[in-house]
Amino acid sequence: MDLDFSVKNIERQIASGQRSALSVVRRCLDAINAENGKLHAFVEVFAEGAIRRAEELDRVAAQRGPVGPLHGVPIAVKDLAQIGDRSPGFGSKCYPPQRVATTAPAIQRLIDAGAVIIGMTQMVEFAIGGWGTNHAMGTPWNPVDREVHRVPGGSSSGSAVAVAAGLVPAAIGSDTGGSIRIPASLCGIVGFKPSFDRIPLEGIAPLGPAFDTLGPITQNVADARVLFFVMAGLPVPETGTGKSLHVGVPAADQLAPCDPEVLANFEQSIEAMRSAGHTVEIFSFPKEMTAYQALNGSIVAHDAYRHHKALAEDPATPLDPHVRQRILAGRDIDEARYAALAQDRAAAIAEFSLGWTRFDIIALPSTPLPAVPVNTVDESTIPMSRYTRAGNYLDLCGISIPNGITSTGLPTGLQLMSWHGADPKLLDFAEQVSRVISR
Repeated sequence: MDLDFSVKNIERQIASGQRSALSVVRRCLDAINAENGKLHAFVEVFAEGAIRRAEELDRVAAQRGPVGPLHGVPIAVKDLAQIGDRSPGFGSKCYPPQRVATTAPAIQRLIDAGAVIIGMTQMVEFAIGGWGTNHAMGTPWNPVDREVHRVPGGSSSGSAVAVAAGLVPAAIGSDTGGSIRIPASLCGIVGFKPSFDRIPLEGIAPLGPAFDTLGPITQNVADARVLFFVMAGLPVPETGTGKSLHVGVPAADQLAPCDPEVLANFEQSIEAMRSAGHTVEIFSFPKEMTAYQALNGSIVAHDAYRHHKALAEDPATPLDPHVRQRILAGRDIDEARYAALAQDRAAAIAEFSLGWTRFDIIALPSTPLPAVPVNTVDESTIPMSRYTRAGNYLDLCGISIPNGITSTGLPTGLQLMSWHGADPKLLDFAEQVSRVISR
């Protein structure tokens, strides 16, 4: 990953005349051509359209300057968004892309800010899975290990691989139970899940409408911050000033089991926050992590089954067999059970909002494991979402930032979460913390 090839640096260099939008796009296309055969990050690359767009942006810049904060920045998009005349493939052979005539509003906002949409990235089929595997379309290769095919994390697998490998400076993913934060953590980059409903979902293929969010996957927090505000339709503000915040950390028993090196890096991150002047308090979630995981999963399974019932029940459809089973799990959740789950969730959100408001931030590891080899994955287990789904279920915003590596060179992630609507505060805090823990 080329740390100089970031959103902020590209925007700055184009604005100063050091680079052209065309040169940046060609650099990305060359990298994709060289590496995508192995990495399998992209399912479609818009090479001709990206070059035309870059040439147009260069003409506009010469006449009246950059069009916005993303002028000339190539961005990849998870294959669940409508873009131009292309419908989403949703990581599946069951939904071949169709030609339509609209672009999802969140993606259009990126374009209006000057971005160049360079292609669509691979994903877990129907976005149902945390390992990042796709047995129907192929599993992207996590670039942190070029010798062993390790899981990239899911479901925004291709988006994370594209950024981590330096193919693009930024990509868009979706997060229903951890699908941005998990791959960001396993690939050693930044992934931000905004508050639910802060970014429009029109033109986005749904998984769990009660939880679905779009968000950025980037090299650093500053870049994620810019993309979030653009996608939310808000002006990009200056970074907030740092001040001491109250950080809640779950008790050790709620994090168990956790890989010892993941836990050690997490504890070092907590100590770094203390040293930076933040107040850290140990607390216990009202429910265990696995309980939040199961509750989130049940709601999503119901929605997925209602949407994909015909495909999942037809044995002739070319579905990933593991995804088929995850969808079929939803047929046991009838409408009465679904309504009860929704009521229980509303009560849990109210309880948490009342009882834990003393915390500005909640910190925990992003995943309990680093990236494992693909050939060791047990698809019947779902460990990677054990720490992330609580955020979706309790209606929090969340971010994963790199916080170290294991003895074998695999990245680990620090997950920071905050209250619904506190996205700017969370991003400001994450940017400050990322500087502290990288020293």
